[in-house]
Amino acid sequence: MIDKSQKDYNFIYFKTFDIDLIKDKCDLLNEEWLIDQSRQNMRYPDRRNPHLYTNTYIVQDHDLYWKVGEKFNPVLKDKEVYALVEPIIKELEDRMCGKAARVLLIRLDAKKNVTEHTDSGDYLNSVRRFHIPIITNDDVYYTVNNEKINMKTGECWEINNRKPHSVDNDSDKDRIHLLIDIMPEPEFRTLSSLDESSKIKIIENFISEEDAQEFIDYINNNHLDNYKFTLGRKAAALGNLRYQANIPESFDLSDHEEVLPLIKKYSSKFLEECKIFFNDDFNLYMTAFWMTRFEKNTRLPFHVDNHEGAEHLFRSGVIYLNEDYDGGYIKFLEHNLTYKPKRLSLVLFDSEYVHEITNILSGARMALPLWATKDIKKCLL
Repeated sequence: MIDKSQKDYNFIYFKTFDIDLIKDKCDLLNEEWLIDQSRQNMRYPDRRNPHLYTNTYIVQDHDLYWKVGEKFNPVLKDKEVYALVEPIIKELEDRMCGKAARVLLIRLDAKKNVTEHTDSGDYLNSVRRFHIPIITNDDVYYTVNNEKINMKTGECWEINNRKPHSVDNDSDKDRIHLLIDIMPEPEFRTLSSLDESSKIKIIENFISEEDAQEFIDYINNNHLDNYKFTLGRKAAALGNLRYQANIPESFDLSDHEEVLPLIKKYSSKFLEECKIFFNDDFNLYMTAFWMTRFEKNTRLPFHVDNHEGAEHLFRSGVIYLNEDYDGGYIKFLEHNLTYKPKRLSLVLFDSEYVHEITNILSGARMALPLWATKDIKKCLL
């Protein structure tokens, strides 16, 4: 698990939502703010409780002491309020490829603050935390890692809660925020939850650091060259930059002579792993090898690799070259697995499995999809 405090962000603005109906509901809350006071009543041995001057209304709850590998189990507390918030939740779940965990309304008293603190533990490190001001003003400030901002009503901001953060309400009015935690699917749709019959394997360190870097340098240096890479026109029209060197569909091996030895090396290694994992008693042949660079806001919807026109594809693999991007998971629809790609790893699976590449939130995902076939007439190498 990557420590979120090492991530290079304090705040990330998403969009502004219409929160009028939620505000109307908050105006009606009175004694409901006192139903659960565990957050503000928690005692700390060495400092004041940061949330001493807040009140929390729990819309949906989740165990804060959850550990990676345990069952993800949110508990709905208020169906009516959840229904008001649900359109926002659904959009965040889709964007982050996750599920809502804790959903809270948090009131901070006038002329009070939330003192600086840093969240810890597997749950708080794993979730993506969003704040949306429901009732606020120009004299309320949120600070993360010494970056101070004023969030406007309805704005949706992701905060890095693993960095020191605090809130100051310098106004004479109470402030109310909607807090939504999204648990990314790779934290709970894991290999351990796969059915034994599922033919999916993850091999770490499949490619060497040196060879991965050579592929990365080659892609970065050539992805704008139309004689080596294509840019998906439909995707580009939607603002999605998807550069691909599709061998043999769009290019010949001879168009990429600089990395041809590496293509041959990892094609052979891929076929070996296929034979071992699938225990096939027939010959397999390399039929396609792609080099790809997917940039921000790019995604591939659910599909099978052996679709019409590509029925000869039999075994699929993806070699991941980098991990300095956000999003871009591979998600298997029918096999309870969403994998956050790990640099140098190979994901191996049957070409008939329905899967997608989820939205890339930032950075560029570079990978090598490759395929094997039983049809010798479709042999690439």
